[in-house]
Amino acid sequence: MTRPFRGLKGRAPSESYDAVIAGAGVGGLVCANLLARAGLRVLVVEQHYMVGGYCSTFRRKGYTFDAATHFYPLLGNPTTVTGRLLADLGVSIGWVKMDPVDRFHFPDRSCFSVPADFDRYLATLREQFPDERDGLDRFFELARRAYLCGLLYFFRGHDTDRLDPFRGLTLRDAIDRHIRHPKLKLLLTADCAHWGSPPSRISFVFDAMLRLAYFLGNYYPEGGSQAFADALAARFEQQGGDILMHSLVTRILVDRGRACGIEVETGPPRARSLARIRADVVISNADLVHTLERLLGQEPAAREALGGLRRLRPTWPCFLVHMGVAGMPTDALREAHGYHWSSWDSEDVATRAFKIFVPTLYEPAMAPPGGHVVIVQKLTAIDFDTVRDWRAHKEQVEGEIVRRLDDIVPGFSRAIVTKVSASAMTSHRYTLNYRGAMLGWEMSPDQLGAARPAVDGPFERLHFVGHWTQPGGGVTPVIVSAMRVAERIVGARAVRITPAVPA
Repeated sequence: MTRPFRGLKGRAPSESYDAVIAGAGVGGLVCANLLARAGLRVLVVEQHYMVGGYCSTFRRKGYTFDAATHFYPLLGNPTTVTGRLLADLGVSIGWVKMDPVDRFHFPDRSCFSVPADFDRYLATLREQFPDERDGLDRFFELARRAYLCGLLYFFRGHDTDRLDPFRGLTLRDAIDRHIRHPKLKLLLTADCAHWGSPPSRISFVFDAMLRLAYFLGNYYPEGGSQAFADALAARFEQQGGDILMHSLVTRILVDRGRACGIEVETGPPRARSLARIRADVVISNADLVHTLERLLGQEPAAREALGGLRRLRPTWPCFLVHMGVAGMPTDALREAHGYHWSSWDSEDVATRAFKIFVPTLYEPAMAPPGGHVVIVQKLTAIDFDTVRDWRAHKEQVEGEIVRRLDDIVPGFSRAIVTKVSASAMTSHRYTLNYRGAMLGWEMSPDQLGAARPAVDGPFERLHFVGHWTQPGGGVTPVIVSAMRVAERIVGARAVRITPAVPA
């Protein structure tokens, strides 16, 4: 597959840079673009053959599959901070607005579609649950306040005592305070798998920020997730940056308490060589446990920081089944699209729910003519370290999912042309995410703000971007982390954004 960026094909990286970034996920690529725009010489090192991390794609038999991430709030809206940032960076990509933004299928076989217009959404909820009107109004008023306070604190770094009532509040707490009807409770928590945890462990503030961001635009990238990641990489190269693919950072160099470069394994598999690259600043887009344990394992400050991380809980991993189908009616797949619940209790999100996502409803070019791409996502509450037979685990979960699909769309399994599954181990292997976690550390009230690892590392001039650091998981928080790191390095000019232009 032709990529719009070249990478350092056939030539070695320079011996020194102003900044080197380990990992070409979205956080690393956005940070690289910001630093390059400010005039720094920057190297991005990626162990995989694709950039993007969870925001990448792969192909099988003519079908293109999103590896993990399948929706991108705000990025196609030029009036939002992240949408304007991409435009200012010159990242060129088309976005398809998703409407409805989600669809929920309940145990009684009824379903509910969430429209992209908030007023229409709330009016529909009031109409379907007339006895809950007052509770709905109180819940969404609380969500609006939490959303605004969360933006100030988590995204802009301005603490406020107005956040105090929400700091320890979980999504489950907020729902139980204001909503009585079991079906409405499930409806308002039915997409909790987006956060990789049950609602009793999800921060109400972070959930409110995602929930209301839907109505500023939920988007799918034209060409799939890889098109977005590749556009970031291409723009970075246009600004003079270097990208070193198929290369693994094996050590972060530290001199007198200051990060000063990396060691990297590079070259063909059978003739790999170890190179040292000096850099004034080192930025890790990798899992923090991997960074501290494997890349800085001999440094006392790293061991101390690692001890603190071990007390944090990662989000659950997401199991994915990627299928290319042929001859399956589009209307049947559109009807099946969304979350499917076989329990009325959203705490059962890892055992009694999964999501069917059909990207070809937004980007038909992802499949051959007459075909569709179907991706099923399911949280798995597993103990990563105790799984001994990953093949058996994959076969069991995949089998259960395909049987459910035949129930939902009769004859589905007969339409499958190609099928491949990804477990927690798959996620770990390709992205080095600790235990294959879906969104880094869990977004629970006790693991946010100052309780979450900061973007500054335990050594001078070492920084972290991505979903393992502040402010948290999800594409928008990851981009915010990249903006913060760039601002730390070159000042406010790194994150300058033009005034908003109404869409």
